[in-house]
Amino acid sequence: AEQSLLEKGPPLDVVRIASDAPVPPVEALCSLAVGNRRYIKGAGGEQGQNYVLKALAGGGQLPAAIVLGCADSRAPVEIYFDMQPGDLFVLRTAGNTIEGGYGGLLGSAEYAIAVLKTKLIVVTGHTLCGAV
Repeated sequence: AEQSLLEKGPPLDVVRIASDAPVPPVEALCSLAVGNRRYIKGAGGEQGQNYVLKALAGGGQLPAAIVLGCADSRAPVEIYFDMQPGDLFVLRTAGNTIEGGYGGLLGSAEYAIAVLKTKLIVVTGHTLCGAV
């Protein structure tokens, strides 16, 4: 199943909503890898269809992965992985750091895990980050 997902990628016409089953971590990771390959090849950019936004507004979100990324405006996580709205629960902070405490990024990650049932956490980085 992993190899098939890595070769073909996930179906782009599927919109996951809150009532669907959580995405298994292997499937989520394969989706990110395939999306990143599309981006690298210059074949990305299918995200943002109107029907996706309408489905998410009515059905709630079910992100495949939590992605901790840098707040740097040159590091757009959704574009790098060629994901649609609702696919990723993105947390951004300068230098990709998470502090404990009430109301911080850690609480947002806990929400995605406990409430949204997200099973994969990915920490990204980029070159020439001024925060580290």
